[in-house]
Amino acid sequence: MSKSPFNLSSILACLALSTGITDSALARTATLKYHEIELKVSDDNGKFSLSVSDENKTKLDIEDIAFNYRKAQNWEISDSNERYISLTATFSPNAEFYRTVTDNEPRNLQLKISKVDGGFRLHAAPEWGRQVTLTLKDLNDHIFGLTEGLQPDNRLSPDLRDAVVTVDVNAEEASVHENFASAHSAFYISSLGYGAFFDTFARGTYGIAINGQHRIHHDTGTLDWYLFFGDDGSEIHQAYYSLIGKPKFVPAWGLGPVGWRDQNDGGAKEIIDDIDRLSAMKMPFTSWFVDRPYSDGAHGWSEMNFSQKFSDPADWIGKIRSHYNMEFMTWTTPAFFGATPFNTHLDGNFSYLDVTDDTSVASFKSSLVKKQLQYGVKGHKIDRADERFPVYESWQDETIPPAQRRNLYTYLMAKMHDDVLSEHWGKDQVTFVRSAIHRSQPYVSAIWAGDPRTTWEGLRANFANAARSAFMGFPVWGTDVGGYQGEGFIPEDLDLRWMQAGSMAGLFEIKLDGAGGEGRDRMPWQYDEDFQDTFRAILEDRMQFIPYLYSLANSSAQNGALMQPLAYKHLQNKQTYDIWDTFYVGDAILVAPVFEPGTKRSVYLPPGEWRDFDAPQRRFDGGQRILVEAPLTTLPRFVKANSLFVTGNLYQGNRQLWQNDAPTLTIHAFPGESGSKTHFTYIDGFENDQPKVIAMRHSSNSLSVEVPAIDAEKRIEIVLRKRPDAVKINGEDTEFSYQQDAQLLIVEYSENAPATMTISLTDAR
Repeated sequence: MSKSPFNLSSILACLALSTGITDSALARTATLKYHEIELKVSDDNGKFSLSVSDENKTKLDIEDIAFNYRKAQNWEISDSNERYISLTATFSPNAEFYRTVTDNEPRNLQLKISKVDGGFRLHAAPEWGRQVTLTLKDLNDHIFGLTEGLQPDNRLSPDLRDAVVTVDVNAEEASVHENFASAHSAFYISSLGYGAFFDTFARGTYGIAINGQHRIHHDTGTLDWYLFFGDDGSEIHQAYYSLIGKPKFVPAWGLGPVGWRDQNDGGAKEIIDDIDRLSAMKMPFTSWFVDRPYSDGAHGWSEMNFSQKFSDPADWIGKIRSHYNMEFMTWTTPAFFGATPFNTHLDGNFSYLDVTDDTSVASFKSSLVKKQLQYGVKGHKIDRADERFPVYESWQDETIPPAQRRNLYTYLMAKMHDDVLSEHWGKDQVTFVRSAIHRSQPYVSAIWAGDPRTTWEGLRANFANAARSAFMGFPVWGTDVGGYQGEGFIPEDLDLRWMQAGSMAGLFEIKLDGAGGEGRDRMPWQYDEDFQDTFRAILEDRMQFIPYLYSLANSSAQNGALMQPLAYKHLQNKQTYDIWDTFYVGDAILVAPVFEPGTKRSVYLPPGEWRDFDAPQRRFDGGQRILVEAPLTTLPRFVKANSLFVTGNLYQGNRQLWQNDAPTLTIHAFPGESGSKTHFTYIDGFENDQPKVIAMRHSSNSLSVEVPAIDAEKRIEIVLRKRPDAVKINGEDTEFSYQQDAQLLIVEYSENAPATMTISLTDAR
């Protein structure tokens, strides 16, 4: 009788390999793969470990997962295939808080690790769970995100190493920080090339690089943790947005200059007078909003109406829209300051609306329509939810535990406003909020870092908030230009530097008086003519950038945040990790505002070639710091080689009162080295927001720029060291001009059809 070539141990080994499970002594391992990234789980001697690596470089090393502050007594891999790994964990009966004295049965849970778009998901939901804690080994990575506030120690750097961050919407930090920045997210990005999202509204605490570990804790019994991978923040956020929904559409009028006063004592007449006088000075704006108080009732708000000072809103809002070609927004809040006009309010000084009560929410929406939207109000600055919020009072939905209430309320507040605006105006509306939380991106047009101090310190802190917001995945951010907490009239240099920095933010809202309207305001007519000229030039510059910002804001699901910190784009470049004062706008432009008195500043340019935005012939090698001159009339900006961006006068606002030029879109091209290519996705707001790709390719002796059909006069500006030999459009010779001093080739054409421009060169660029 011949001996079989197979034995029991070899059969078991084959079965294990078919499920992705391998044995080694007392350890078993299982693996999942996402592209080149491998996730490996081990139940070595009943202990849990999980690592994620890419080409033998470890990105993530989870040392333990605890529930209710208890570690499992035993972990065991129970199932595995190419899509998921399942583990069973056994816990002491003491892990359940409400167990009876005689209950000595172990507590079990099932942990499932599965492949998802962009990476992996870890999920477990034991009925007895109340808290989840993840312990990760500190791999010397740098962590960005989690909070807009300057945690810890009021420091400006977005790098959170050595920080303990609470993810729970509140305004407690206002007592020590420069503003009420209160956006939070259970999402962070690691310099090792991954993003992590704990999908819960339960409050969380993150200890970053403390005693050799990263510790992630949330007050929920459900673990729902996602890992997304990418080379930069944009790639990581693509997967994040595919989970939570793409960010909200932003109309063009919401991306131009927005004006407002904190206090309109003169009522509607003062608003119209301000707009009229600014228009007479040829100061362009696309929208305006009124802040509280403008209503009757508690705190000048609780009736939600327009008070006597603002009577006949259909008339004056109609004039803002029809005569000045601007849209109008109002301040709102779900706080009612002691009044209780709706079915259910939460107890407390602010008597917040119970947003889990359908009757109250329906009444709130109805009031907004009847008292505001029907008169032409197209958006809201949404305040509070981060201040004096009652956590433990009764909610209509009794299933929501206190640990989730701050964050969930903020989410529902944003959704409630967006729902009613969408029902009335479709996507032609704006919501911007002070308090924000993850998953609210589909309902929030922008966040603003509320109430900064009117000082240089306040300006700096506010733009450090912007960097953190980008990492969290809020693509559009804005500042109260000029500051909020302080007097109205401020020094010219502080006001103009704030204007310059704010002009390149996603939301450009300009505060034109002091806190509570006290003191002389900061309207441009309060300053001299030189100030007015610079103020006007900044507004005009912003108007030209609307087509670019519109394209970026409304493609952020693919391209990431509109304002991108340097580390967001250069995760492996350690020199970028502490930089908060310089940011990209799209892929093409690097902005370096001046954040202190003076006319010079140091700027770090990432590797590559750069040119001066205002003087194309001035070029710089990147990978170094340079000292730049920055007179008060200048905002330092740089353009990256091998890039495209657009500007144009396509959106007018009140500018239509004095500007009659034909709509023109300018395509700016800065070619890279021979063999390089790039593209820019233009969102055509005049053709159903179609994405249209503009592409550039460069070879040793030719350059091509492909432009899709765009119904506007077109001007193409290309930075070239020498005059080209010839320029052709669709194979036909065309006229062009070349400015030797600026090293700028200019071609103009008007046909509304796809065009390929071919430029013949004698040598590279």
